[in-house]
Amino acid sequence: MQHKFITTVLGTLQPNLLQSLAQVSRDIGASWETSKVIKLDGQFVAMMRVMIDVDKEAALKQALEQQFGQLTFVYAEFEHESIHFSAECKITLDCSDRSGLTHDINEILADLDVSVDHQECYRVQVTSLGKTVYSSKMTLRLPENVTIALLISQLETLSDNIRIDVGK
Repeated sequence: MQHKFITTVLGTLQPNLLQSLAQVSRDIGASWETSKVIKLDGQFVAMMRVMIDVDKEAALKQALEQQFGQLTFVYAEFEHESIHFSAECKITLDCSDRSGLTHDINEILADLDVSVDHQECYRVQVTSLGKTVYSSKMTLRLPENVTIALLISQLETLSDNIRIDVGK
């Protein structure tokens, strides 16, 4: 019988590290159904949805932790999505920066049950304007009961000078 779980791995990025993690997983009979990796300043975090035979799961976790002792591993049960989401949509949001803006954006997304597949936020000082501009690029999945128009109207409440572009 197959079992699915989520593994989160974090630590210092090293050459071929992700390939080595994948190889150990494959050698024990596991497959990564999906994965996300974030790299920042020599550090990384990776999340993988792992599928493996139930009787091999403990061996996989033990092998990973022994062979990669410099990394931190966290495991969580895989829970099937109970909300049905639309196809992904990409949004770029630009406005004047202010304290708590990222928190407020994430609160709106959470209130609407929007699934965030990817989010990058930047703050850039624009000398000619004499202020800092905030930019966020997001890949989202909307629940069936949330339209793009509703999402945009909620996000527009964040600032008077907000610009939101919707891509495909």
